Amino acid sequence: MEKKTGRQLMAKEGTDWFKGIAAVMVVLSHYAEWWSWFIPAEGGGEMFRLALTKLGVYGVDIFFLFSGYSMVKSMKRERMYGEFIWKRVKNAYIPYFVVVGMIELLSGGFLSVQDFVNFVTGYDYWYMFVLFLFYIGFIVIYTVIGGKAPRVFIFGIFTYIISNWFYRREMNDFWYISNIAFPLGVIAGEYEKTFIRILDKAGIFITAALAVSMVFVVKWGLGGEADSGGNLPGYRLQFQIGATVVWTLLVLVMAAKCRIKGKAFAFLGKSSLYIYLTHTYIFMKCVNSLELGYAWRFAVSALATVAVSFLCSRLIAAVWDAAFKRKGAGFAENGNGC
Repeated sequence: MEKKTGRQLMAKEGTDWFKGIAAVMVVLSHYAEWWSWFIPAEGGGEMFRLALTKLGVYGVDIFFLFSGYSMVKSMKRERMYGEFIWKRVKNAYIPYFVVVGMIELLSGGFLSVQDFVNFVTGYDYWYMFVLFLFYIGFIVIYTVIGGKAPRVFIFGIFTYIISNWFYRREMNDFWYISNIAFPLGVIAGEYEKTFIRILDKAGIFITAALAVSMVFVVKWGLGGEADSGGNLPGYRLQFQIGATVVWTLLVLVMAAKCRIKGKAFAFLGKSSLYIYLTHTYIFMKCVNSLELGYAWRFAVSALATVAVSFLCSRLIAAVWDAAFKRKGAGFAENGNGC
């Protein structure tokens, strides 16, 4: 057990491990969906495949939780100065701009102004688009509003507004289901000491209650189909939001109480942003056309994604080091889109 002085709710080494898990969940969810193109499943097999496709939502929950938390922690260290904003640009937007820009060029370039606008805003990579909105909303709210409670309250309203906007535009449920995880991360960062005291006193009971709750919210929250516009029936939507809340809190508790030192997932976590950005292109455009068995295509895609993501993260980090010569702590920190 760590000393209470200087304790963090979610330590950096632990968040890397969870981000690695999240990256695997997202990739598996897509692979499970694409697998059905080759081998249609029925009965229990189809239920298993459907369950795997839902993993991606839970993976995004993890990313948003840690992103919201790290925004608050970074702000408390650096305040709302240029370095804080620049770190968001450097750690998330620049990698996105470089990697996806290369993918777009390799895929034929931009065919219209709208294509370029979608690229600049991250619109076609929905996680990036929503993340950028959260960054902008956080910076504006925390610049204008003072005090923990008012900031958390206003940020919650902001989250509701953009989530409702996605829903009204009949976007798929993954555009808004996971959004609540980000403000939960913000709350965890703002009230970190309170969370730590509660977990020290009742961590075991809270973990057990959340674990049992997951059984029920998963059963009703992950089933069912969306309508033609991609929206879920009202009661399904409520259960999915409930599943996100319970799962996010469970991850928060596990990250706070479990000091995990597994190197494999931590390694993936450090390149998780690049894994998200590259895995679709690598499978669709680079591997799927090869004369390989279906299982081999996915295996080769997974290995190639890890290798390319690692190389991209190293190359971009090396460029920054050479350009800025590690001036200041802000330029020395290696980020994963948080």
